[in-house]
Amino acid sequence: MKWAAEVDWGARDGLRASLSRLLPTSPEAPGHVYTEHGAALGHTHLPPLLAAGGHQALVCDARIDNRKELLAALAPATGQAATDAELILAAYHKWGRHCPEQLVGDFAFALWDAQKATLLAACDGMNMRTLSYMQTSGGVCLASEGQQLLQHQQCTPRYNKLALAGWISGRPDPRLSMFESVEKLPPGHALVATASGVATRQFWDIDPQRQIRYPNIQDYQEHLRALLQRAVADRMRTPQHIVATQMSGGMDSTTITALAGQVAAAEQKELLVISHSYRSLESCDETDLIKETLAHLKLENSRLLAAEEHIGLPYRDLYPPALENPGTVLSPRYADEMALLKEAGASVLLTGSGGDEMAWGHSLTYSRRLLRGNLAVVPEVLSGAREMQLPLLRTLRQLFVNPFIPAWLRNVLGRRANTAPLPEWVPQTAIERLNLHERFAGSSATRFSNPALQARYDALQWSSTINSVRSYGAVAEQYGIEVRHPFFDTRLAEFSFAIPDDLWLRQGYPKWLLRKTMHGVLPDAVCWNRQKVVFDAFFAGLLRDHAAEIRLILADRQLQDMGLLDTDKLLESFDRVVAGRQGFSVDLLYALMVQVWVKDISQLFKSS
Repeated sequence: MKWAAEVDWGARDGLRASLSRLLPTSPEAPGHVYTEHGAALGHTHLPPLLAAGGHQALVCDARIDNRKELLAALAPATGQAATDAELILAAYHKWGRHCPEQLVGDFAFALWDAQKATLLAACDGMNMRTLSYMQTSGGVCLASEGQQLLQHQQCTPRYNKLALAGWISGRPDPRLSMFESVEKLPPGHALVATASGVATRQFWDIDPQRQIRYPNIQDYQEHLRALLQRAVADRMRTPQHIVATQMSGGMDSTTITALAGQVAAAEQKELLVISHSYRSLESCDETDLIKETLAHLKLENSRLLAAEEHIGLPYRDLYPPALENPGTVLSPRYADEMALLKEAGASVLLTGSGGDEMAWGHSLTYSRRLLRGNLAVVPEVLSGAREMQLPLLRTLRQLFVNPFIPAWLRNVLGRRANTAPLPEWVPQTAIERLNLHERFAGSSATRFSNPALQARYDALQWSSTINSVRSYGAVAEQYGIEVRHPFFDTRLAEFSFAIPDDLWLRQGYPKWLLRKTMHGVLPDAVCWNRQKVVFDAFFAGLLRDHAAEIRLILADRQLQDMGLLDTDKLLESFDRVVAGRQGFSVDLLYALMVQVWVKDISQLFKSS
């Protein structure tokens, strides 16, 4: 659902027409616009929520999960039947500008208070909802997506070269809009606009100082189980009788499906499980584990879709990008899923996305254990590396040598901590001009004393999983379906970073505490399987099957003309992958995605 808001401190006329241009309409989404006191707020599906005699107006895309706590705190101002939008407005009446701190869930909203001549906006801490804005000559304009703002009469579409460089380098910065004049409000931030200007502040973050300590493992398991059950139950709130889950053979999606099955049984709802097979590539196919899990959980309503269903289409039709950014792809495979769900009567799909970010742990935990004198960690790592078929010497060097090289020596050796070399196709001139090494270092203002937690936090901020979240969300919206991700929960994130870091990585098992918590609920073949399926081989095969078409896409010179890409070196790398002389890399996939995106939308943009 799309929304937009604009405030102009000087003009009173023309705001309705200006805002209407930002709201995509259809027979199902006719668009609703409110205007008063130099402000306009609009929503594609619902009229803005009004209060204070029409002097306050709210537009949002929100699912509030701490309803029980809010209803208790806001009583008797709100009743049990209050909508999520009504809860946000009531929270504003009680806490004013600090109401975002009180909200848990996936949300982005804009609230206009004419009596205070103030616009308040905020988005959730897990980056599940987006909020973009641009300052205009007379005020500020906001929208649920940056691409909407391109329709504003004061916006001249231009590329954000730093954002492009991030994609070309394989390090897309989620904090950056792809559009030069558009800014993204960071997750967990609020924006306040008055006649004095626009200010942003952070209202939620993971607290580096917070610690949770229990006397035994069972207490951690019970706490994690309660958080997961709550996260799943909160996201199953829907008037429909049927809820769907997306399940592979891995820990994360099977955990969500198992817990969703428990909630569905308790609430007398039906659970539909959607899975994918990869018959053409045995290393990616988890059909046997999927079937074993379904039998173990006694779940009978399932669908198995072939991942290769559309493989014969041209590459550009397999992964067409949305205007918002290169990582949001409108895959026909996603459309197949959503059409199936709509036909089944489901309006909610749960996924296991976010499980790696919340529960995997980090290998620096092993380094810290060795530093504390725990020599047992060495044979533990060797055993795990052999089972997972990792190179032993490289693994030992990464865990027990590199972390202990002092910063001054790394500088002498020309190494940057936590920074991999940029791909060969990134020109040195672009690296120096845009300061890419420093931009992509991955560090943040939030600092943990524990390097393992710091590395996990930085990885969360730069997670590529958000591409899948955005892609599924964009396609699902076309079918009236909402995709929800229980692992991306602020309460779970706070717990994940507050407990001892070695609870996530023990005995050679990533996600150790999650495995312990789900032991007996999931089949052992899933719960204690160290092997994580990666789809690099599938994508490498895809590149080879569509090599001629993809090479033409990569040969486009627009990004080279901007000084951001050495096209010949990119083609050389691609040719080596196709010939089997070089392994597939995600960096190459990102470069391909941005080339497709630029080629598709180049007519809208003017290079600057």
